[in-house]
Amino acid sequence: MPRLLFTIAASHQGWQLYEGEHGRSSFDSLSDARDNAKLLAATLFEHHGIPTAVVMDMAGREAVVLARHG
Repeated sequence: MPRLLFTIAASHQGWQLYEGEHGRSSFDSLSDARDNAKLLAATLFEHHGIPTAVVMDMAGREAVVLARHG
């Protein structure tokens, strides 16, 4: 089963959280975006067995993995 990525990226209004390629939520602070993404990723894996990861988009550089489940 392919891994579902939750990606956090800077936006004009703060931080955008993507689930796969689709925008999911916007946050004012990085910590709120990170905490929400980690909770979603852990819950999907724990309850449904879906492999997940949380990554931080580094604006043209290699993404940084913040969490991985499964």
